[in-house]
Amino acid sequence: MRVCAESGCPALTTTTRCPVHTRKRDRARGTSTERGYGSDHRRLRTELLPAALGKPCHFCGEPMLAGQSLALDHTEDRSGYRGIVHLSCNAADGGRRSHN
Repeated sequence: MRVCAESGCPALTTTTRCPVHTRKRDRARGTSTERGYGSDHRRLRTELLPAALGKPCHFCGEPMLAGQSLALDHTEDRSGYRGIVHLSCNAADGGRRSHN
């Protein structure tokens, strides 16, 4: 058990944040559709995924394989897409951009 990561919260949890602060953070992020991952995004990802298998991820250059967690990468301004990439590479890129 560890103390909730939310500043000043003394609650002990087995995750990063206590249930109260996890819900609060999730609500502040917005729904998946509000964040750009609605039905159009999911449909396009499904359509593009088969052609991406075996091709290199544009972040790390390693091939994308069946069974790996893959994502449809947005452009930085979220107006379009850059293609299918490894989910971990996509998350790392998003994390880098959110801290700049």
